[in-house]
Amino acid sequence: MRYIVQGDLIKTENCAKPCAQASQWVLSWIRTLPADAVVLDFGCGKLRYTLPMAKRVRSVFAVDSSYQIFRKQTINGRRTSVEAYARRFLTNVHVCPVESGRWRRTFDVILCANVLSTIPEPSVRQLLLRRLACRLKGKGVLLVCVQFRNSHFAGWAYNPRARRYNDGWLVKNARGTSFYGIIPPANLINACKRAGLTVVGGGSHGESAFVTATREKVDSSSRPPRYPCSGAPAGAGGTAETGMRVPAGRAEGGEAVKAFQSSQA
Repeated sequence: MRYIVQGDLIKTENCAKPCAQASQWVLSWIRTLPADAVVLDFGCGKLRYTLPMAKRVRSVFAVDSSYQIFRKQTINGRRTSVEAYARRFLTNVHVCPVESGRWRRTFDVILCANVLSTIPEPSVRQLLLRRLACRLKGKGVLLVCVQFRNSHFAGWAYNPRARRYNDGWLVKNARGTSFYGIIPPANLINACKRAGLTVVGGGSHGESAFVTATREKVDSSSRPPRYPCSGAPAGAGGTAETGMRVPAGRAEGGEAVKAFQSSQA
């Protein structure tokens, strides 16, 4: 997605990480998924989690903006596009632009990794979470994770190329302007609850905050969620989000509000 905030074009594709930078605990979570699952990788980026999921489950729907899917970039060591790589090497992966309706179905599992923290507007994050909740099957599980701690984050307070915006930073570099939201575990949990999800696990692991959630009401005395995050603590730290405002930013092109409205029509 791309957004315009205070006159700057925000390029979320700048935040996409290569396959070599996959989180080990997310990979551990992927290894617990059932082989017959149909999975949505929302915000698939450079396919860093699509690839291991494709080896594990029946099929994966890899969704991102048209720009990210069709632009030429380095995917798993090859200079190609997301769409071309999947077409050649991943027979059980369906690459879908977010603007299309080709992923309009329900899923056993949804992964939304490092997506919310690239969205400058809290209202758009909430819309995304509500839409993802609608895409879960009755017993489906959603994993949302974001990076909320990093040495760079503290340094931005003294960096003339960075400025505060909402709960994060707008950072300029040679590739343009990117947004990095700082969403601690408690805030992420609250956002999922406001989206109508039932949180069955949440907390932090290393530099990442995570939530596992379902559409079902879960009895606290029942067994733990089917796909727990290996090694992740049950508690959540941080301060609950309050007074969330919606500033006068706007989105460009295939932004989530327009894309979701058209894909749900």
